[in-house]
Amino acid sequence: MSDLPLQVLMVCTGNICRSPMMERMLRAALDQRGAGDAAAVASAGTWAQAGELMQPFATAVLTERGVDAAGFTATPLTEELVRSADLIVTATREHRSQVVGLVPGAVRRTFALLELARIAGDAPVSPHPASADPTERARQAVAWAAQMRGSMARQHGSTDDLADPLGAPTEVYRARADAITEAVEQIVPFLIGRQGATPPG
Repeated sequence: MSDLPLQVLMVCTGNICRSPMMERMLRAALDQRGAGDAAAVASAGTWAQAGELMQPFATAVLTERGVDAAGFTATPLTEELVRSADLIVTATREHRSQVVGLVPGAVRRTFALLELARIAGDAPVSPHPASADPTERARQAVAWAAQMRGSMARQHGSTDDLADPLGAPTEVYRARADAITEAVEQIVPFLIGRQGATPPG
């Protein structure tokens, strides 16, 4: 078992709107639950320009919610980033396909955000031993999600996509942040363990 935290990579197109919000909101949610050491969260974009700043509306919406938006700059998605990630979470199904196109072996650890939230929400109990450390619990949860994906995929279509707010007013960014918040509220307890849950089997 590795002593390193779970490496989580959030992906969108420009890495200036959706994936930065996903990154910072997931970090904040893990910290709030005392599990910040269980995962290292970063983000990248399939068409990102290195060093570009987060879109101002995205920064404002994070700040409104008490989430730290400071110091962010965009990072282009690379094969190396994909290979080093234990979990890749994308804004849309198209981004998921692009990640897997770079590294086909990443298919079992790459999910659209809303897809992963749905799988996490449908989990009847914590899919990992309560005695495992937080990082190992998270890795086991990712593997369980990959097993469950096939049985759920046919029931959902574009509802797994988080639309790009670039060029839209602040209210649209707030709506995307609401969707990310709802997703993160499902994903975090799924990854680190639900209090009092009993593992299956």
